[in-house]
Amino acid sequence: ELDAAAVAASSGAYRTCAACHGANGMGNVALQAPALVNLDTDYMERQIHHFRSGVRGRHPDDRWGQQMSDQAELLADDQAVAAVVAQIDSFPDQAPATRIEADLERGMALYNMTCGSCHGPGAEGNPAFNAPSLRGIDDWYLVRQYQNFRDGVRGTHEDDALGIQMQRMGQVLKNEQDIQAVSAWIASLDVDA
Repeated sequence: ELDAAAVAASSGAYRTCAACHGANGMGNVALQAPALVNLDTDYMERQIHHFRSGVRGRHPDDRWGQQMSDQAELLADDQAVAAVVAQIDSFPDQAPATRIEADLERGMALYNMTCGSCHGPGAEGNPAFNAPSLRGIDDWYLVRQYQNFRDGVRGTHEDDALGIQMQRMGQVLKNEQDIQAVSAWIASLDVDA
């Protein structure tokens, strides 16, 4: 039996993704394409399905989500989604470059008060809550997604129960400085811990 990542690589399943997310899934900030290499496989698969079905990425104010939704629709079926996720999972984890300078101590304190109960005390994720690891996600992308949840651009579709829950949590951090501090602290964490 062949390993899923080898099958994915031989099928070229990731080729379309590489145009924006890079050959090894490290992302491209100029294209607003986040790194994929550190994402939980269950989370990745769920999000690709959400993009394909219109649960995510169809809000008129989500320009980048719309682009991703269009690309995800090119994946023919569940097997193609699984192949892409397997190939991404075969790439080595690597911390993306940090782009936000903020008060990391404040970020840690705010994270522990607001995010840690679901995403874990070290942002390692919590499968019991379907809360993905946040380690190794681009800081700029964390900021944008939090803003999207806060502003109702993401997490409002009736078929996105987890997104709806996060959309409610998006109301907790009240200013951009706090959002940046939390995102910078998460980005400062070791991806392998």
